[in-house]
Amino acid sequence: MTKAQVLIVGGGAMGVSLMYHLAKEGWSDVLLVEKNDLTHGSTWHAAGLCTHFAHNPTIQELRATSVRLYRDILPQETGRDCGFHPSGAMRITRNPDRMDEFRHVAGLSDFTGYSLEILTPDRIAELHPLARLDGLLGGIFEPDDGHVDPTLATNAMAEVARRGGAEIWRNCAVTGIKRERAHWLVETAKGDVQAMHVVNAAGTWGWEIGHMMGLNIPSVPVLHQYLVTDTVEAVSDRIAAGLPELPMIRDPEESWYVRQERDGLILGPYEREAQVWSVDGVPPEFGADLMPPDLDRVEHIIMAAMARIPALETGGVKSVVNGPITFTPDANPLIGLAHGLQNAWLLTGSSMGVMEGGGAGKFLAHWMTHGAPPMDALAVDSRRFGPWADRDYRVAKAIECFGLQFGVHYPHEERPAGRGLWLSPLHDLMVARGAVMEAVHGWERPNWFSNTPDAIADETFRRANWFDPVAVEVEAATTRVAMADLSVFSKFDIRGPDVGDFLEALGANRAPKPGRIGLTQALTPAGGVLSEFTVARMAVDHAYLNSAAAAEEIDLDLLRTCAAGFDVQISNVTDQIAVIGLIGPKSPELLPMLADMPWLTVRDTTVAEVPVRALRVSYNGECGWELHVPAN
Repeated sequence: MTKAQVLIVGGGAMGVSLMYHLAKEGWSDVLLVEKNDLTHGSTWHAAGLCTHFAHNPTIQELRATSVRLYRDILPQETGRDCGFHPSGAMRITRNPDRMDEFRHVAGLSDFTGYSLEILTPDRIAELHPLARLDGLLGGIFEPDDGHVDPTLATNAMAEVARRGGAEIWRNCAVTGIKRERAHWLVETAKGDVQAMHVVNAAGTWGWEIGHMMGLNIPSVPVLHQYLVTDTVEAVSDRIAAGLPELPMIRDPEESWYVRQERDGLILGPYEREAQVWSVDGVPPEFGADLMPPDLDRVEHIIMAAMARIPALETGGVKSVVNGPITFTPDANPLIGLAHGLQNAWLLTGSSMGVMEGGGAGKFLAHWMTHGAPPMDALAVDSRRFGPWADRDYRVAKAIECFGLQFGVHYPHEERPAGRGLWLSPLHDLMVARGAVMEAVHGWERPNWFSNTPDAIADETFRRANWFDPVAVEVEAATTRVAMADLSVFSKFDIRGPDVGDFLEALGANRAPKPGRIGLTQALTPAGGVLSEFTVARMAVDHAYLNSAAAAEEIDLDLLRTCAAGFDVQISNVTDQIAVIGLIGPKSPELLPMLADMPWLTVRDTTVAEVPVRALRVSYNGECGWELHVPAN
């Protein structure tokens, strides 16, 4: 039997990047297994686009790290370039809201240190003389963007990793994964492997490998097409004149991108209605394969691209690539610990595997070797989705994300697919009162309250219609009293003789004494804040903890890890307890009044036996509020 410190399943850009960066961190006992050959799946047929454009600083850092790796670091280490073309890239628009979005992203990029340039139409013409300017308001330029040869980059990472002691088994399918005592046993076509850590970096096959691990991986393969032209005379003339490569250009309103490919062009359209593929398992024989072209689906987008860049019409279609890429429900990758499992990790689900792979591998390698991620991980943490992310949800959200690949991404945007999964007992009452809801970790909760029936939030980068109503809420909470449904917060019940010692070890603050409430931050090994808990010390041997709704699985894993060596029992009671918060300086005056009123009557059975999402509340004028609980 082979033994390894880390076994990585999947030889695409993501998995090989992790192997490379683990070797850089000094973890040499790393084995990567790949069912076919390196880059098979979606890496080999990727267009290789690399960008700095992102709405989240963590995602941007993944992408910026990839560019530095492909452009600078790997060529220095191997003595060969990775086919990286520093062409730069631009996005153009005729939509005023899109220009606001460009300014928003440019502001974020100024903060993170990756400055982007807002473009006028004249500047667009200067940078990309093949583009027509009709109707354009402007754009944004990403000077350090480019495109890379995915195969060259992946093999360069593999070469350096092998020098550092890592090993690769090609043509080696994984047939089983199980936990045995203090290690993982992975069954492969070339024999069993005993590993301390196992990493699902299987990409297109991520759902199947996750199933072997006992996980529900919320990713779906979606077919994406792009076409490669023959020689385009306008491009070949530029090459003959010694002019620089054209920057990549994207028109998000028409949903396409175009980049130069030698003396031709590549056109990639994103249709609004995505075509999912092999949702319940990829065919076992599938490898470096493609689907037949289906250009009828994207003909209208191709025509729009030709109208913007007429030179496209002059090059015949040399080839069409139609292959699967994976989408998660929010289009961000799944990186980090697998919920509820020891030393099990995910590095999969990226629809931009080459673009994000170099940085994603470094991000996870740091997490594994240092005990915490290098920066805020919530946007990519694999545990941001719970058991509510079932088949229907992941398919609906993947289709939505693909269709909105070039959508305007407004602050606080709320997308319609996959809603209404988990409801608080007060949900219907709050909606009747004018609540405008948001979705957080599967739950519906109020974003704000409106006096206008069926109100929805403005989609804008400017002052929205919720500013004034929220100001009223803030005034009530700061000067009088306000009520809030806090049922969706994560809730944990801790019992046992070591509760006090456990709480002292959990965070940076002292544990509250029995009968008191305090706040504590769990820290990373480097002293950063990993999570924050409100701790109610119910008794010497009993505590009740609250934390962020979006961190339910993250914080449950954290608590269980911290509990090692303490005699405590940890229960996740998030869906068992409804919470109404009273906020404001006059709330103490209200509490005695509530204590003497029959304001809550439980019907049918005990609350503790029924999940919160199964409860309903109604108002009875005679006895106050009634909590209706389904009979067992």
